[in-house]
Amino acid sequence: MKNYASMSIQFSRGCPFNCDFCNVTVLFGHRPRLKSAQQVIAELDLMYDAGWRSNIFFVDDNFIGNKRYLKTRLLPALIEWRKDKKGCVFFTEASINLADDAELMDLMVRAGFDAVFIGIESPNNASLTECQKIQNKNRDLIHDVKTLQRAGLEVQGGFIVGFDSDTSSTFQQLIDFIQNSGIVTAMVGLLQAPPGTRLFDRLKKDNRLLSMKISGDNVDGTTNISPKMGLDQLMHGYRLIMGHIYAPKHYYRRVKIFLKEFGNSRVETPIDLQRFLAFFRSGIRLGILGKERFHFWYLMIWTLVRKPGLLPLAITLAIYGHHFRRICEVHIL
Repeated sequence: MKNYASMSIQFSRGCPFNCDFCNVTVLFGHRPRLKSAQQVIAELDLMYDAGWRSNIFFVDDNFIGNKRYLKTRLLPALIEWRKDKKGCVFFTEASINLADDAELMDLMVRAGFDAVFIGIESPNNASLTECQKIQNKNRDLIHDVKTLQRAGLEVQGGFIVGFDSDTSSTFQQLIDFIQNSGIVTAMVGLLQAPPGTRLFDRLKKDNRLLSMKISGDNVDGTTNISPKMGLDQLMHGYRLIMGHIYAPKHYYRRVKIFLKEFGNSRVETPIDLQRFLAFFRSGIRLGILGKERFHFWYLMIWTLVRKPGLLPLAITLAIYGHHFRRICEVHIL
């Protein structure tokens, strides 16, 4: 599993969008207030000088909110900074329209980004309209995901079920989308209404709040709303999704779809002692003792033959899958 240090390029993690379930704009507003590239580099230097040689998460809610700043200042500075640095790899969050900008994707990969979290929420346009996720509407979202993957960015996707527009067919629709897109890390959660959001105010007015509080973790299988389809049907559909996408057969198939698409990332993965031990332990835990051992070895052999340079990534994703399944079994299924 990856360990992360975290930082931000924005003093206030504002977001230009206004999804009705999201409290980011309530807390931080719509306008990002940017740090200078020099300040970001100074913070990275402090991490590196302290001995950090692993993953760094830029926790901004939409990293690409100011594309001009990224292209002309920050990303060129990161590219220069990483020339004599080993081991530091970047991860961030962005909106799906990143897939429209080939130059920006290329600069991000050259700067050391190898993954990006995208809030996709739903493949259903009616649900996107309902929650005002307008930036995701009327797009070929699977094409966008694969565009990012081919550029060298692994897409980790956020999804939500429980919108009023969702129906009994939504659950299978979401399963199909996740499988066909090759999004390995699919964070599927139940809709929650954080206090202060327009969703909270609307549901409170309609007497549809089960609680005035939320858990703060929308992938823990809880919700504070009374869904239109009924809570029992929503929970049944949610368990159906999670049981399917993280079953070994479907999970490993999704990893293979992703690896087929994944471009030649410029991020090097050094084989240090920690990674070597992780590889060795995964071979025993997953390849010998695990229920998924057939799927594990098939993926390893396929990767060695077809994409040998991605073998460390394939092993990492196999370990992720084991972790995700354990969480699902304990907390959701």
